[in-house]
Amino acid sequence: MKPKALTVGLLTAALLALGAGTAGADTLPIWALPGLDVGSLLGPTVPLPTTALAPVDGLLKLISG
Repeated sequence: MKPKALTVGLLTAALLALGAGTAGADTLPIWALPGLDVGSLLGPTVPLPTTALAPVDGLLKLISG
């Protein structure tokens, strides 16, 4: 393997490992207009894509083994 490819691979792995813990952010308010927070209204809709795609994910896991 070429030294440059090895270096790029190691740097990529290191950056991915460092960035792995940054996904746990607090929820931010959803502003419809300045000063009008609609986060409480839209909050229940956030998990809908995950719920809707759960059967597809299960099927892909079944197919891939």
